[in-house]
Amino acid sequence: MSQPRDALETPWRGVSLGGWLLLEPGPSYPLFQNHLQPDRTQARCEWDLMKVLRKKLGKRGTEEVMKAHRDTHTTKADFERIRDSGLNAVRLPFGYWVVTDPRPNEPYVGAALEYVDLAVDWAEECGLQLVLDLHGCPGGESPEAPCGRRQRPESRWHWKHWDRGHSLKVVEIIAKRYSGRSCVTGFEVCNEPSGSIPAATLIGYYSRAVDRIRNSGMLANQVAVVLPIFQRPEGEDGFIERFVKTTRGRHRNICFDVHCYHCFENLFNGKTFAQQLRAIEENAEMLKKHPMVVGEWSLALGVATWCTAGDLEEETIRSIFAVQQLEALKNASHGSFFWNWSEEPGNKEWNFQEAHSDGMFSREPMQLPSWDGTGLDPLEEVLHPSSPDPMFYYGDTVCLRVFYGRYIEVLGRQVAASWADKGEWQTFTLCKPPAEANSLGPSIQAKCPVRHRDIIRLRAWNGSFLAVDGETVVTTRKKNGSLMEFKVFLDSSAETLRHGGRPSRPFAIAYQVSSV
Repeated sequence: MSQPRDALETPWRGVSLGGWLLLEPGPSYPLFQNHLQPDRTQARCEWDLMKVLRKKLGKRGTEEVMKAHRDTHTTKADFERIRDSGLNAVRLPFGYWVVTDPRPNEPYVGAALEYVDLAVDWAEECGLQLVLDLHGCPGGESPEAPCGRRQRPESRWHWKHWDRGHSLKVVEIIAKRYSGRSCVTGFEVCNEPSGSIPAATLIGYYSRAVDRIRNSGMLANQVAVVLPIFQRPEGEDGFIERFVKTTRGRHRNICFDVHCYHCFENLFNGKTFAQQLRAIEENAEMLKKHPMVVGEWSLALGVATWCTAGDLEEETIRSIFAVQQLEALKNASHGSFFWNWSEEPGNKEWNFQEAHSDGMFSREPMQLPSWDGTGLDPLEEVLHPSSPDPMFYYGDTVCLRVFYGRYIEVLGRQVAASWADKGEWQTFTLCKPPAEANSLGPSIQAKCPVRHRDIIRLRAWNGSFLAVDGETVVTTRKKNGSLMEFKVFLDSSAETLRHGGRPSRPFAIAYQVSSV
């Protein structure tokens, strides 16, 4: 049994209105910048900002600040500009405290349903579809800022803190209030729920939420119900399979929400530009299999991208990345939403208005060379051409990028990998061990390529050598010893170390070769 892949007749092509009815530092930047915490740092979530405001301005002053924000952050003019940008939909994130009063001892300011009313009116008047997004649930569906409260350490939050019964009441209130509005074509029942929530618990909540929505008048031929599967430990396919097995496929016009970001975690920070574009291809294949919406995507890229794109300008890289994503998103049965409509000025990675104004979405998509996933990807050479002589020789100066996209650097005896930029502190010279170097002589050594299983030394810019002391990477100025000797293992069938291919992982090195 599989979940019916119901699709919208007109899939959503839209933006999120984050930062209006649930505050986040980027899209709500004036509030966070103007009201700092006692240590002069910015609050990281709405909960903490409300605590700052209440201490600083009192209850009435806080309510006045929030009213001013809600009155001006997003207006009908924004909906008109969204329509005029060629988009057809808006995703409206809101916290539960906008629908009902906050729970006891919570600092949020609510209720404020009149602003959701305005959003529905403006969407209808502008001919836009609207997805109502319960972005922050009672008790929080995660310990992260997008649900309203960022909790650290994360262990302060437990999935049982999420009040799912109260959340269902909020869902029902919203469904009954807007069931007769033709512009409302989607309802998202939470946002980015923690992967620690058991699958059975999350599926149970989703199924009950769909029932509440349908029983409140939002019928399957009118409103799609959006179910997030954010970072599920079972993976997208595994969770959907379990959902279908539990519900027996009885729910129609539902879609699973995935957030396709390419800038978070070590995995995406370590990807080359070519690998980022291949990841977009993988997303396209995923979207073809299930009823899905890409509820959030952006133009932000991991750090390794910027040093693996040859001579391409930054704007060109972003534009290529943008249109390749747009092409892939056409495969989503229910469409997609860019995060976000507004952001801090100059941040076009997350600011649709600036990206659109700069023509980021206007070029034709690239036709990528075919590749079966084995051997060297020809796209790497297209985007990041090799030097005329692709071989690495002893005496060459190199920079070493780690799996999360930063370069190894040496400062004194300390070794780290903190920066994605390449400078003098990140340079190393490929050297043979002294005995081998002396036997070859300088003229022969200069023409000697680095080969598979060679033993090498890495001399830093300050004359010291990279070494491993126990489990710590350090530098040393000792002349002898195996701690600064490494063995080269090539990640291909080639016998010599070369530029190009898979730059993010051209070779591996093993230390303490006496034990290898």
